[in-house]
Amino acid sequence: MTRKILLICSFALLFCLKGFAQTLPVSGRVISALDKQPMAGVTVSLKGTSTGVMTGTNGGFNLNVPAGKSTLTVSFIGYTPKDVVVTGGQTNVEIALTEDVQQLNDVVVVGYTSKKQNELTSAVTVVSANKLKDVTANNIGTMLQGKVAGLQVVNSSGAPGSTAEIRLRGVSSVNANQSPLFVVDGIIGGNYDPNDVESITVLKDAGATALYGSQANAGVIIVTTKSAKQGETRFEAKISTGFRTADFGKLNVMNSNELYDYQKEFYRDYIPGATDNTYKIDLIKFYAERPLSLRNQDYNWSKESFKSAPVYNFYLSASGKTEKNDYYVGASYYKEKGTFINTNFERVNLRGNSTYHFSKKLDVTNNINLSASQGKSYDYMDMYYSFLNLPWDNPYDADKQPIYVDGNSTFKWWSRDKINPIHTVKNSEHSYKGFDVNYDLGINYRITNWLTFASTNRVSASFNKGSNYVSPLAAGTYHGTGYIDELNTLNYGVISNQLFKFDFKMGDHAINGFVGGAFESSRNEYSGASGKGLPEGLKVLNVVSNNQLVNGYYNKYILQSLLSQVNYSFKNKYFLSGSYRYDGSSNFAPSKQYGGFPSVSAAWLASSEEFLADNSVINNLKIRGSYGLTGTQDIGASRYLGLFSLTTQYNSLVGAVPYQLASPNLTWESKRQINAGIDIGLFKRVNLTVDVYRNDTKDLLLQVSQPLSVGFETKWENAGTVINKGIEVGINSTNIKTKDFEWTTDFTINFNNNKLSGFPSDIIKTSSSSISQIYRNGGNLFEFYMPKWLGVDAQTGAPVWEKLIYNNEGKAVASEKTSDYSQATNQEMGSALPKYQGGFNNSFRYKNFNLRVSTYFNYGNKVFSNNLRYMMNDGHEPYYNQIKLPDGAKIWSGPGDTQATEPSPQNSANSTETSSRYLKDGSYFTIRNIAFNYTLPTAWANKIAMKGVTVGVTADNVVTFSNFLGQDPQTTITPGAFVMPGVSDFKYPNNRQYLLTVNFNF
Repeated sequence: MTRKILLICSFALLFCLKGFAQTLPVSGRVISALDKQPMAGVTVSLKGTSTGVMTGTNGGFNLNVPAGKSTLTVSFIGYTPKDVVVTGGQTNVEIALTEDVQQLNDVVVVGYTSKKQNELTSAVTVVSANKLKDVTANNIGTMLQGKVAGLQVVNSSGAPGSTAEIRLRGVSSVNANQSPLFVVDGIIGGNYDPNDVESITVLKDAGATALYGSQANAGVIIVTTKSAKQGETRFEAKISTGFRTADFGKLNVMNSNELYDYQKEFYRDYIPGATDNTYKIDLIKFYAERPLSLRNQDYNWSKESFKSAPVYNFYLSASGKTEKNDYYVGASYYKEKGTFINTNFERVNLRGNSTYHFSKKLDVTNNINLSASQGKSYDYMDMYYSFLNLPWDNPYDADKQPIYVDGNSTFKWWSRDKINPIHTVKNSEHSYKGFDVNYDLGINYRITNWLTFASTNRVSASFNKGSNYVSPLAAGTYHGTGYIDELNTLNYGVISNQLFKFDFKMGDHAINGFVGGAFESSRNEYSGASGKGLPEGLKVLNVVSNNQLVNGYYNKYILQSLLSQVNYSFKNKYFLSGSYRYDGSSNFAPSKQYGGFPSVSAAWLASSEEFLADNSVINNLKIRGSYGLTGTQDIGASRYLGLFSLTTQYNSLVGAVPYQLASPNLTWESKRQINAGIDIGLFKRVNLTVDVYRNDTKDLLLQVSQPLSVGFETKWENAGTVINKGIEVGINSTNIKTKDFEWTTDFTINFNNNKLSGFPSDIIKTSSSSISQIYRNGGNLFEFYMPKWLGVDAQTGAPVWEKLIYNNEGKAVASEKTSDYSQATNQEMGSALPKYQGGFNNSFRYKNFNLRVSTYFNYGNKVFSNNLRYMMNDGHEPYYNQIKLPDGAKIWSGPGDTQATEPSPQNSANSTETSSRYLKDGSYFTIRNIAFNYTLPTAWANKIAMKGVTVGVTADNVVTFSNFLGQDPQTTITPGAFVMPGVSDFKYPNNRQYLLTVNFNF
């Protein structure tokens, strides 16, 4: 018995030893092929089994494998998986992984989740950081210009710190904010620095935007900031420096000689109606009033007011991964001095992103962004006189100090308003400063292998202070007294999203999505004061002695929502997605607060079908379609209430005056969106995307005219519809690709048309400059409404406009010319919105050299050049400087002058009144940016302890081609209290920018 037991034990021991002998350890490390740095968190597994380990912080791993040869599979997100053959007992195995560019671009952040490119059922465009940062700017909008089909970007001001205006697929509302909703790292709103951006995702149709419901009426732009990608800590440093110069476009003013000769026209012997006119210039009278010495007095006001200005941008970041923590920290400093004197802007930004992996089930993300900024703005009138003052006036005295000028000055000052803006700028200040903090807390808990709870939350606060100060030494209204006003703004709020996300896979079927709730609350508090009577040298409110005024108010806003989405796919070829969001807004009466916003979208990945599987021409073919609703309530709080103004007094007590009619039925604007699209990939070189859309915005939130008996001119109501229809085309191609040379092209174009319907009556909006736009059924948004200019009467030299003749039905049946402005007929003369716009960008790489040229074009919009009223005024204002007349322009010189384009100064009554004379074609083509970079060879970089070094030079706003007469035709498209879309009015000029940039990776 004992012998049997021993025999059995011997066999068992031999079996165990044999089994032990069949596995041997293998050790090594995984590195990045790009920079040879170790990679943590990489999965190393024995192929065909569930046996595997993850690499540590140094990229190292140890794994037992069978004796003899085995195959290891090494995989990591964003890198190409690799199979490696090893032998049991082998040590110091080094495995290099290369980045999988296709996979990196494959995952797209959409809504409250992410999808792979092939799963997308809606119109989405992704712009990587590499394509963004050929332009150096303080805002993402400027960087996006010309890079996304359907995205209109307008740089309407070159003032330091100014941001671009952005419109996606046209304008769909009259009063509501039409800027796209920005979402930063999955949460609505938020602050960030362009240097911290990893990618931008633009959501265009309701299939993608409806998840944001009432806030997505104008589209959504998702900003994803940087996070760690590799194990060892990586550092990046960037230094950019250069200068800017003002771009005056075709606003070329006359010098002293040109103006001298031009003003001779004011002395032509011509009296309308007289029979003895000689039409000759009375030189004797002219020389008596304009001495020849003026030809030698040539002072360039633009040169004195606008100077070359330096720009600086410094950035430093660190990122890394450990088994438990992913982290990114970035710091940046941006400073630009304005090209207009005494203007500037500077901003410092700190950002930290961290995700801690407590376990395989629980991740916690903490993101914080801190920013502070300050700068100096300008007074519009200082800009105004810098363009209009005559070259015959010297702004400086013998000591090169700005001259004080007013109406009592004893010396001759030729310019009309006796103002020296250089002196005013020196004795005034328009400063501002602000601080902003965002803190995000994200919790991701995997309850089961198919169910996850995701909580994203943000607390934000900002404080801003603006001040306008005029010294008692300055000329004008406040001379001798001085003036100061301050406005303080405090904003704070919270956003919280709580979602349950699910993901099932059953054979060829896959279902995923989420359900949950969202809550937003914000409060804006304003306080300010102003006064006159300041001692010289003091800029504080507590020393003002008269005209003291205090003001303050606040706004409160709450939005609560239920949201859900379900996505279904079959065989990774057929995709269906549906979402529903239910929003409640405090901006409406309790009975009208809630609105539902559904969407549905579908896609067919035809290139995965068997009949296209072996196709050598078409490598990708997807057909998409979507339908959905979004809405808006973004017109401010309390529009539905009857309000009284408490800004008056009666018997030393507060007096109330009726201010706003109640509108208890006021509710959401709703936007119905339909989109059909196709994505085509050809020869693995060309990618084409085409989208056709129609967006109908109904129940517009308008101030509708009321009968005179009501006692109010307007009342807030839901009325009217805006219909936007368009086509978008995007093409990306790799034209040439060899080992040493590569040429790629991006082309985008968007055609958009809008029409109005359902308006109870015509709505005419008139600016403070007496420029009108009309909203009329069958018309367009931002449609200019004014008399049509017909030129000059060849016999009299008088201006001529068009007068329409109407029949009994109110229809225009004929027209005639008139020189009586009061008889001229207001007509629709074109919209401020373009018919199409887009970009054409090319990148070239030769070995380590890279060249990128980005362009942008805009066609079919009208711009009213209000500047020309003063600078092409037919002698009405002889003491304003004048613009150089374009080629072909000619002032009327006598009867029968059929070549004249400008009226006689002696017979030009009302010629500067609003008419299409100053309404110009706003089309343009601009070379937006040229960037040239050189990347040092790795061996050279390693010699200076760097992983990579890139040196580059860039030029922004290189040249603009346009027939527009005046400043840069990029003009505001945002309505406001003192601005009108499409009106150019002595704006702060855009700038040409030239930079040298050095980028270090170590």
